[in-house]
Amino acid sequence: MRRCVKKPRVGVLIGTLLLFVFVLGIPGMANAKITLKDKVGENEIKLKIYGFSQLEMRGGDGNSKEGGVFFRAQRIRVGFNYFSGPIAGKLFLDFNQPHDRNDAGLPKMIKDAFVAYKFSNAAFIRLGMIKTPLGMDFTIPGWNLDIALRAEEKGLVLERDFGLMLSGRLIGQPEDKKIKCNGLEMGHERQGYGFGYDIGVFNPAGRSAAVTWDKSLLGDALAYVGRLHYDHGPALHIEAAYGVSEKAGGPGTEDYSVWDAGIASELGKWELKAEYINGSKIRGISGWDSDSWYLSGGFMILPNLQGVLRHYSATSDKPGFPSVTLTNTFIGLNWYLSPLRYRPKDLQRHKIVFNYILAGGDKDDWTGVAGFRSDAWVIQWQYKF
Repeated sequence: MRRCVKKPRVGVLIGTLLLFVFVLGIPGMANAKITLKDKVGENEIKLKIYGFSQLEMRGGDGNSKEGGVFFRAQRIRVGFNYFSGPIAGKLFLDFNQPHDRNDAGLPKMIKDAFVAYKFSNAAFIRLGMIKTPLGMDFTIPGWNLDIALRAEEKGLVLERDFGLMLSGRLIGQPEDKKIKCNGLEMGHERQGYGFGYDIGVFNPAGRSAAVTWDKSLLGDALAYVGRLHYDHGPALHIEAAYGVSEKAGGPGTEDYSVWDAGIASELGKWELKAEYINGSKIRGISGWDSDSWYLSGGFMILPNLQGVLRHYSATSDKPGFPSVTLTNTFIGLNWYLSPLRYRPKDLQRHKIVFNYILAGGDKDDWTGVAGFRSDAWVIQWQYKF
């Protein structure tokens, strides 16, 4: 349906921005995750409890039909990490997701649920619901994003899935820079030196927007994903991944295939990223192909204020429709309140994010699986413990 063009709600936006500025002056509190310890004989058991919430005000035609202001939560999450010698486990819940949809094998409110055995940094194996290792931005934790949400590339990844995965991190790191992994890493949480990999086999990727979930395929189709990456401290991270989800539209349909490449760098006050992802035979439809790329730059204007600019461009080729391109440009500010320390991950614990999204290209004819078709804005207040 073609939307009518509306005049910007300038008064509402200005009022919301004033509220945004006001709350920045409110003193905040940020606490580290809670760790419980016990000993059984000589063995120590640890349980780490943590979580975060992202509460939002949104507006603009890209968010609703009327373009007015509304309030919502994006993520309401609580996690539990367990450690006992080489064994680890993770349970991560999102109370803003349905509990009655079992896409990929578990209710959607269960984001992660897996057990791990760590042989060394170079080899740890995991079984359960976990992020598939494809998509640099996708495997960054939701609380640590540069903008308020993942955008056009998110629709093409294979998302979380239930399966078995073998991983390794920081292989070949120098002796004087030894960093340990805990066996729960999903992306490049450990900034260090050396190579890493992930190889996994999963159920069909039913949580992906590019795959149609069909429970009847269990035992008859699988998803396969592999990733390689290299780190040279915060200054350089590069990765590439490839994945396939068989019978992506149900029995008798084509396999969905996707590949991804990304690079990231932290240089002083600058944070730079670029990523490209390409998907073929979306939802098992031969000829429905799509790709997306972005360039992103962040700069610390003040010790606790970051400016961010990210530009997306995506194309979609769907049978029966013309080839179309959609662009989304995010103009953002990240205001970090009461950081524990002025380090990137500690800054992120308590923050307010403002994003204005400019939509361009073939907005009315877009046939892709993700992206804003009209201009929009988001104000998000996050706290993390």
